[in-house]
Amino acid sequence: MKRIVVILTLLASFIFAEGQKSEGKLNFVWPIQGLELSSLITSTFGESRKDHFHNGLDISSVLQPVRSMGDGFILYSRYAEDNPFEEERGSGNIVWIAHKNGYVSGYYHLGGTRNELVKNHKPVKAGDTIGISGNTGHSTGGHLHFVLGKDYGKILLDPLSYLPPVEDNMPPQIANLFIHVGENYTNLNDGDNINVSKAFPLTVSIIDGGIKNSQRRGIKEVKYLFNGETYKVANFESLQFDGSKWKTKDGHSFDDLFFKDRYLVGVLNLKAGENTIKVQTKDFSGHEGERNFSINITRISGGN
Repeated sequence: MKRIVVILTLLASFIFAEGQKSEGKLNFVWPIQGLELSSLITSTFGESRKDHFHNGLDISSVLQPVRSMGDGFILYSRYAEDNPFEEERGSGNIVWIAHKNGYVSGYYHLGGTRNELVKNHKPVKAGDTIGISGNTGHSTGGHLHFVLGKDYGKILLDPLSYLPPVEDNMPPQIANLFIHVGENYTNLNDGDNINVSKAFPLTVSIIDGGIKNSQRRGIKEVKYLFNGETYKVANFESLQFDGSKWKTKDGHSFDDLFFKDRYLVGVLNLKAGENTIKVQTKDFSGHEGERNFSINITRISGGN
């Protein structure tokens, strides 16, 4: 992914004149149309991928037209046909499009071969077909992995904040709180009594549905309060490459926010007696969720 960002930055910086830069959003359209989008979004921006952030939006689809999200021009493409003897990369067949105001959009796992627009690097309009959805590269089922960037790819954005709204009437659901000891973990219920010997990671499960729980919409923000004090706040609207890591606009890296594929509350020094943990979260439609946990430490063995 770092390599693609470098390509986008160099090419787009060269092609766009300085006077073409301006602030504000453009009128974008969905890259997959004519289907029931509410049920087709399977993965959202900023989710955990075990050791990295999910950097786009997954839309379940196969052999459907993939459309440019806005006016622009073909910036870059790579298809298996370019080198049929090379092992296909994780992104599969891809197309990147440059738009005004420094926006770029990426379309991964495409099927088939290049169409004429892509082959001839023609200008494109919003809604023009630039390929078909497929299952190429590192993909376990037919879908489009859609990426949206700003500042020529230096910043990645959550597409749900820029595409036309998709129906969402469910607030985020805050489920279980866990304490991790080595490779083992234990579910902590509100009011539980436990013994600890040192600080251990605490994680929480958060799921945000759309019209129903099986759908996915994504978390915009999460806030943790520990014993009445704000411990950590994270916003998932964007990611930028800082040093050697992708980070949220708050400066949090993946390891700051996730542990064992769950949201990381923190490695907390629980005191003897009552400890309170409050989790507050918000999705991209403005729905909010909150849950309080009270954990009673009956005895602390050893030291922290």
